[in-house]
Amino acid sequence: MNVNPIVIGALYPLDIPVVPNVYEGSADEYIVFNYADERPIISGDDTDLFDRTTIQIHYFTKNNPQANKKAIRRLLRAAGFTIISTAEFYEDDTRYTHVVVEAEIDGAIDE
Repeated sequence: MNVNPIVIGALYPLDIPVVPNVYEGSADEYIVFNYADERPIISGDDTDLFDRTTIQIHYFTKNNPQANKKAIRRLLRAAGFTIISTAEFYEDDTRYTHVVVEAEIDGAIDE
């Protein structure tokens, strides 16, 4: 299951750059995401049928993160994700607040 278009589409309303793995721009706030785990959860006839994909959303901002942190969680839920955890850190070297939202979604294997 490729969750990239699901994540990008879900978070599009935030009007913040959203990219997989590495952001190379210069915005004061942006979102990157990565696959944390992907494993089959339903099999049939000796074939894996459904995956559970766990992702990590990394929201970086130099502003107050609270409103967008809540919006990220709400938008991911609306796109079919289940939120597993949320953590917030401040990075002294970059002066960004770093919010990590871990979420999972189940879907048909499309390999």
